[in-house]
Formats: sequence, C-alpha cells, structure tokens
Amino acid sequence: MNALAERAAASSAAPVAPPALRLKAVSFLRLGKARVYHYVYGWALGVLLLHADGLVTPGMLPSLICLLAGTLAIQWSASAADDVSGFLNGHDARNYAGRPLVTRVRKPLLTGALTVVEAKRFAAAAFCSGMLVFALAAYLQPGPVPLLAFIFALGMPVVGVQYSCGLKLSYRPLGLEVTILLTGAVTVLMPYWFASGTLTPEVLLVSALFALWLLLVVSYGNASDRAGDAAVRRRTLAVLLLPSWFAVLLHFLVAVHAVLLVLLFTTTRMDPVGMALSAPVVALQLAQLYYGVYRREVRKARFLVLLSIDVGTAALATAILTGLSP
Repeated sequence: MNALAERAAASSAAPVAPPALRLKAVSFLRLGKARVYHYVYGWALGVLLLHADGLVTPGMLPSLICLLAGTLAIQWSASAADDVSGFLNGHDARNYAGRPLVTRVRKPLLTGALTVVEAKRFAAAAFCSGMLVFALAAYLQPGPVPLLAFIFALGMPVVGVQYSCGLKLSYRPLGLEVTILLTGAVTVLMPYWFASGTLTPEVLLVSALFALWLLLVVSYGNASDRAGDAAVRRRTLAVLLLPSWFAVLLHFLVAVHAVLLVLLFTTTRMDPVGMALSAPVVALQLAQLYYGVYRREVRKARFLVLLSIDVGTAALATAILTGLSP
C-alpha cells in the first residue's frame, strides 16, 4: 500500500509543461495543419509497394523513417507559410469571418495565439529540418539513390513552399493545381524510388490517384473560398472559371479518377479482382459531386473527399498486399 502511495506521489510530482507552453505547442501544430494526416498515407502506400515487391530490408528502415519525417516537416512548413501569407493579405480574415470559434481556432494567427514572427520562424525551421532529413534519408539508404530521385526529393519542397509566398504559385493560373499534384505524387514516389532506384507502372498510377485525391480536397476548398480568393487575386480555377465550368471540371476529375483505377487494375500486376475494393471510393466520389455540385453543400463535399482518401487508402493497401504479383 505504501509503495502504491509513493508511486502516486512521484507521479503527481513529475514536472508538467506550463499551460501557456502547451497552448503554444498546440498552436504551432494548428499552424502546420498537423491534423491533415493524409500525406502519411502517400508515404505508407509507397512503402507497401516496396514491401509487396520484396524490396524492403531492415537496413532501409532508417531512410524510410527519415522520408516520412521530412514529408511531415515540409507539409508543416508549407502550411505555415500559407497561413502567414493569408493573414498578411487579409485572405483568411475574409474567408473565416463569421465562422464559429471552433473553426477560427484553426488559424492561430487570426486568434492571436501566435505572432507573425513566430509563424515565420516555425515555417523556416520546419523547412530546413525537412530538407536536412531528406538529405539524411539519401545518405542512410543502403544502395545508391538515383540522382533524379534526389533532385525531386529536394526540389519538390522548394516548389511546395512557393505555394503562397515567393513565387506565389497558388496565385497564378494552374499554379495551385500543378503544385498539389506534383507534391502529392512525390509523397508516394519517394520511398519506392529511393529504395529501388526505379519506378514501376503500379507506383506511378498509385501516386497519380493519391495526388488526384488531394487535388479534389483543395478544389472543393477553393470553391468555398472563391470570393476571398478573388479579392486577393488568388487565381485558382474556382476563381477563373464560371461556376458551371468549374462543375464540369469536378466531373472531369472524378472521371479521370475512374480511368486511373481501371488502368491500375487492368494494365499492371495488380489483381483485377481488387477493383471491387475500390467500389466504396467510387461511390463517395459520386456522392461528393451530388453534394458539392448539385446541392451546393461544398463543405460536406470536402468532408466526403477526405473520407474517400481514408477509404481509398485502405482499399489500395489491401489490394497491394493481397493482389500484387511479384
């Protein structure tokens, strides 16, 4: 009994981070959009493809873990830079005006939880950390890393951070869409490319599917933010196109998604039976069109896209593990 009491006393006496410090840490995670965990899926799919091809060895694990850490660091950096830009030009203030506190709290610059200087330092630290960890991943890889793969690994973060600052790619026609597609695809490609030194049709098609999922999330977000984006001259396709033509674009992206699925399960080593696993994803894609285009409930449609990424990743992972012939 005395021993239990002593352990309880020791536990209660353990140092606890001050509330202000914990709140600051949470604010930095919100700034980096750490809640958007979906980029981890891309890395996981790349690793699963490696595993299915029998290419994963214990010596590769440190490099693969570094690639994951670098992916998250770069995502946090780009998200923080985007929030700094959106705060300084008034974009976020317009888009979040009138929204409930539970939504506004996701923007720590708007709520005053972080200063612009703190946000800039966080973005710079995350970017430098990500670049260093990517370089370390190449160094730790047991075999030689293709030069082109290394260039892509270090080049895509540079492109990604230009999303809202520097070149401001998301403010230029097609800049946002191309950036999302490239950075999303590279998330899947890097683990496989670094470890195997090559790219297979399966990896290319899975990376294209994953990138398209991310683009659909952003596209519905852009539809919701059309007025705010137009006010700061952020020329997304949702701004440049008439609503009717943007609706056509969304239908086109869903059609491309279906074509990529068919190609994956009919032209590669993937077992065609695995296509049945993707049926729920296709249903969710159609549902998001119904709510986003015909009911004009854009935020509900965006939620369905996020759900489709969860379901789609599970379906692809199952198909890779059970239906990819070496």
